[in-house]
Order: sequence, then structure tokens, then C-alpha cells
Amino acid sequence: MMRSSQVSFSFLLIPAFICLAGLSAAFTGTAFPSDDNDRSSPINSENALIDTPVSLDNAIQTSHLRTDVYVFHPRPVVIGDASGYTPPDFSNIKDTRTKKQAFYDYLLPKIHLANQEVMLERKWIAALLENLDQGLYPTDQELIDLERIENRYAVPGTRGSRVDHSNRTAFYQPADQIRNRLQGMLTRADIVPASLVIAQAAKESGWGSSRFAREGNNYFGIWCFTRNCGMTPIRRDNNRSHEVATFDSVEEGVRYYIRTINSHFAYTELRNMRAQARQQDRQLRGEKLATGLVSYSERGMMYVNEIRSMIQYNRLKRFSRIYSA
Repeated sequence: MMRSSQVSFSFLLIPAFICLAGLSAAFTGTAFPSDDNDRSSPINSENALIDTPVSLDNAIQTSHLRTDVYVFHPRPVVIGDASGYTPPDFSNIKDTRTKKQAFYDYLLPKIHLANQEVMLERKWIAALLENLDQGLYPTDQELIDLERIENRYAVPGTRGSRVDHSNRTAFYQPADQIRNRLQGMLTRADIVPASLVIAQAAKESGWGSSRFAREGNNYFGIWCFTRNCGMTPIRRDNNRSHEVATFDSVEEGVRYYIRTINSHFAYTELRNMRAQARQQDRQLRGEKLATGLVSYSERGMMYVNEIRSMIQYNRLKRFSRIYSA
């Protein structure tokens, strides 16, 4: 099961034994720092400072290229209270084929929306990298926005950092360093194939019939470690104190899951495989990327093989092209 905790900055999961057991006690509830509601600043916003000093890197100009690409700062993903919302009880559907189709119809649009949200961030990052490759250095505002995105994705060295934007000598970096940051963010800010997401949701929730899915909007077995952050498992071992997280809605649980896959170090290999597929212009295959979930469960590769089998048996890859981007 995916195990999360509430962290002062992040919604990350940390393996216990060979799996994800949760986050350290220092962590709190929000998935990433609260951003303001600025979702409409274009990459070359007229509000961005245009008197940015040139970089030390060959005196390149500041960014003024893609006026059609806007930076996107989504609302924070948090563990919430499921009391105001209850998803369908799929256990009442007795016919297996009908039950599975109802499960797909209900969850796939939510997966699609969560992936679209990530793609809005990715589009802005890619446009900024395109600018840089054409010799256009980011503006002040673009660098600030980049730092905020890095914080959301828990990039090492940026979590909780606060740049003194008045000290431009410290604020600006050589273009190669900015390029490396952007390329690193493209590895993180990307979709999780719908085939993989739906397979894990089905596996962890018993096709939507588990108590945690029905009462907590949690289809992914996500754990939390703050008192009253979720629901207490009936068969929890005496030496453990985790709860199963609850969310305000199923949509929030899906967002939480996808952003965790895109940020936590336990899934670095999955993200690297995905980035390699992108570079080679290959389709992102859920059954292939499932290898990167070895730390998702205490059962390791046995769990990975079960997810692969579910994808293949249920022909879930047919959903990836439609619902992944």
C-alpha cells in the first residue's frame, strides 16, 4: 500500500522495510506549500520585470518568446475530511463485467483531469527551456515561478528554500544551471499512464469496494501518520500507529497519488524510465513503468507482477492514450 504522511512541505511517501511506510514525525499535512491563486501569468507576462540584468553567461537576453504559455500553480493537495462526500459503492454491483466498467467510467475522468493538471505545469517548463535554448534567459518572475514548481515537486535543495530576490547576484545562475533545473523538472512533471493508475486503484481498493474507498475517498491505500488524519485499519499491527488517509473527494486522492509518484525518491526509477521513453518518442506503457513501483508495497516484485497482470488481463493499456494526457 502507498503510505503517506502529512509533511510541512510535501505529501511524500517513505519506505519502511522494503516498502513505503510513511513520512517522518517532523512532517505535517499539506502536500506542498500553499501557493497563491496566480494561475494566469504568461511565461512572458507583461507584469514580469523587463529590466532583468543580463546573465553572466554570454550576456543572453531575458525571456520574451512564448506569450501563449501560462504558468500554472495548482491548489495544494492535502489530506482532508471525507465526511461530506461518498463515492459509489461498487460492491453492490454483482456482475463482474458491469462492475469493472462502472469503475472505469467513474475513475478514468478523474485520472485524466489530474494528468492534465500536471501537463499544464510541464508545458510551461518546456516553453521556458525552449526560450533558454534560443538564448533567452528567464525573467525574475519566471525564476520565482520555477522555484515554486520545484518546491511542489520536492526537488532536492529547493524544499522550503527562500531566495533573496533583492540579491540578484545570488538569484541568477548560469544558463547551463537553469537548463539542468528545467530538464530535471521535465522528468518529474509528467503524466502517470492511466493504465497504471487504474490498475493500482483497482488493486488497492478491491475495485472500489474497500471501506477506505467508500468512506475515505482513498483508492490507493495511502497511509498517514498524524493522529486523526484518516481511518484506523481494523487489522493494524500493535506495533504500528499509521492510519489510512482520507480525502475531501476522490479527485483529491487521485491528485495526491499522482503527485507523490512524481516527487518521492522511492519512484525515481519509474520517472527515469518515463523520461527515457519520452526521449525516444515511445509510448508511456503502464506495465513497463510498474517496475518502478517495487517500493509501493512490502511485497516488492510480487506486487509489481500483480499490477502488470491486471493491466494485461483487463487490457487497461487501451485507456492510456485517451485518459493520460
